[in-house]
Amino acid sequence: MRKLLVLLMAMVPVALWAQFAPAQDQPGTTAIHADSTVFVGWATGCVAEPGPMDISNPSGGMAGAGWPAANAIGAPQGTMGVTCLGDGGMATVTFASPICNGEGPDFAVFENGFKSGSQWFLEIGFCEVSSDGEHFFRFPAITAVQYETQIGGFATMDPAQIHNFAGKYGAFYGTPFDLDEVPDDPLLDKNSITHVRIVDVVGCIDPEYATYDCQGHPINDPWPTPFASSGFDLDAVGVIHDQAHTPGFGVAEQEEVMISVYPNPAHDKLFVNAENVQRIDIYGVTGQMVMSTTDTEINVSDLEPGMYFVRVNCGDNVYTEHVIIR
Repeated sequence: MRKLLVLLMAMVPVALWAQFAPAQDQPGTTAIHADSTVFVGWATGCVAEPGPMDISNPSGGMAGAGWPAANAIGAPQGTMGVTCLGDGGMATVTFASPICNGEGPDFAVFENGFKSGSQWFLEIGFCEVSSDGEHFFRFPAITAVQYETQIGGFATMDPAQIHNFAGKYGAFYGTPFDLDEVPDDPLLDKNSITHVRIVDVVGCIDPEYATYDCQGHPINDPWPTPFASSGFDLDAVGVIHDQAHTPGFGVAEQEEVMISVYPNPAHDKLFVNAENVQRIDIYGVTGQMVMSTTDTEINVSDLEPGMYFVRVNCGDNVYTEHVIIR
């Protein structure tokens, strides 16, 4: 009997026994709080394509009503400031300065999950990246959640049973993503990530609607949730490594192509010297755009003192410099 038990255990897929990083309130968690100083910026743009509230009932309407894409821009806002994706919907965010591949995690995705008893109500999603806005590459996500019984619409999950899914952690705690974990591809420049896309996981285990992890297991998360705020709730995407703050990019790279932004610090006027300037966007440290112009002589006297990112679009190339306004 003992040998039979050992044999049966050996036949169970390894993923079903896996334990990954635990919840945000447990030792060994990888959750990053929104106030952490590791963040150097936030998403500055978002386009959302919500899915149905219930994929098994298309006539029931689409999710996302009253939860605009703009809610995903800037720092996390919590439950009332999210972009809701519904079943299988997606949201694509962009940045003032491209994300690059540094040591450890390079960005983090925030959702608005919450604790219920000893477990967590989580709505999870796939995370994808692109360096051209056209070709997207997915982080290999793994679930160890059972898929014999459907998790109900208001049921809870254990974060330690999922890996590389956005939404692993509760509100104001980001799920980190390391670009080293995305398979290399000639169409992906990991040092110039311009787009991050979140795709809602349809947590239904019915094969007609199911989605699968990178090991081919059906993904089981709370379902159905037939209301406007259903599906993954994107709160924010925080940047940890970007070209503006990483040696080898930013100022040094811009000098090689004869671009300069001066004076720095600036007070009343800011000047941009470059060829073929088509647009100049200025962002605050929270990722909110505060100014957009085609003029290379910019009046910044109305801006609050602080650090800003100046993104210079020169047609085929976009360069980012950070400046201090006093």
